[in-house]
Amino acid sequence: MKHWFSLIILSLVLFSCLDEQSGRKGSDAKAKQKKIFDESKHEGGREIIKAGSISQYTGKPGRLIVVANNTEYTDEIAEVFDSVFAAPIRPYYPPTPHFEVFNRSPEDFVRLSTGLRNVIELIIDEKVEKGNPKMHIYENYYAKTQLYTKLRAHDINDLYDLILQEIEYLFKVYDRQEWKREFYRHPAKGNMDVRKKLQSKFGIDLRLPTGYRYESVNDEYAILLFPDRTRQMDLQTNDSYSSSKVNFIQSGVMIWQYPYTDEQQMEPDNLLKMRDTILKYYALHELKGVYMGTQYHPAAMPVFEKLKIGDVTGYQARGLFKFTGASEPSGGRFWSFHFKHPHRNTIVALSGYIDGPPTMSPSFDINRIRAVLYSLKVVD
Repeated sequence: MKHWFSLIILSLVLFSCLDEQSGRKGSDAKAKQKKIFDESKHEGGREIIKAGSISQYTGKPGRLIVVANNTEYTDEIAEVFDSVFAAPIRPYYPPTPHFEVFNRSPEDFVRLSTGLRNVIELIIDEKVEKGNPKMHIYENYYAKTQLYTKLRAHDINDLYDLILQEIEYLFKVYDRQEWKREFYRHPAKGNMDVRKKLQSKFGIDLRLPTGYRYESVNDEYAILLFPDRTRQMDLQTNDSYSSSKVNFIQSGVMIWQYPYTDEQQMEPDNLLKMRDTILKYYALHELKGVYMGTQYHPAAMPVFEKLKIGDVTGYQARGLFKFTGASEPSGGRFWSFHFKHPHRNTIVALSGYIDGPPTMSPSFDINRIRAVLYSLKVVD
């Protein structure tokens, strides 16, 4: 009996040592990951520091996590984040925010997940010089392509001033990274058969996602159909849940071209008129007599802005579309880019569309479309 008791004690000691050693290894691994870069070597500011993590990021797209205690994430600071990051994408309806902003305490952030896509940490530290707050932006901090920003200040007033000064810049950085994550997922050397067709027909090259379907009616119009995204909706009946409905999003990118004759064609109103002409002929609904058209309600008029992608300057447009004609069964959002081809006498349009219910977030679909549009390269 004595021997058994001694063996049990010895086993417990061994397991304790192993656990301690395992814990040390885990801590060492974390330390090694953090030592890939040295924070003290960077002054901060608008330099984006490559931190080196290769772990997989987690969480849903279109979400920003602000790591801060209640004493740091005051109502005034929350309002600034909401006014910029959570501002709606014009002119989409129902309102579609650029980001959903969530606040987590440092303890909850570490306990739940540190590998989320978009993180900004607010830190009050009396060691920081008064009137000289610091901003450090890291890419690949806890996860690959993660953006993690640390805003350090001596007190809450300095922190608030720093946020006011840098919030617009931070938004641009985080917004760009959202579509770039999808761009990185698209194979750089894949889909060459379709890409060669696009090069031949339209004089463009695009970096394409996997799983799409390509259809081309003629040399004037083609479409990239992305796989539908579905999500089960549970409906409650008689105190029990019955899965009886599936929500889904359909999306893709339409491509068309037409001859360029004069500069007036590139005015936004004329681009929209030609858009409607093209879609009435090519973008037909399965219901007879129904086609895709642009929504011109005063509260949701399309928004145009000049934009340069690669070597070409054109017009980026966002708006709503609706299927119209004999009936109006559905509608959705579009995000497009129109430009005059520099080597051909044509106007080319790439128009991404998203048709889905308001119960599903379109963030992933918007960024997948932007990744395709912003990969544009023109060829002879």
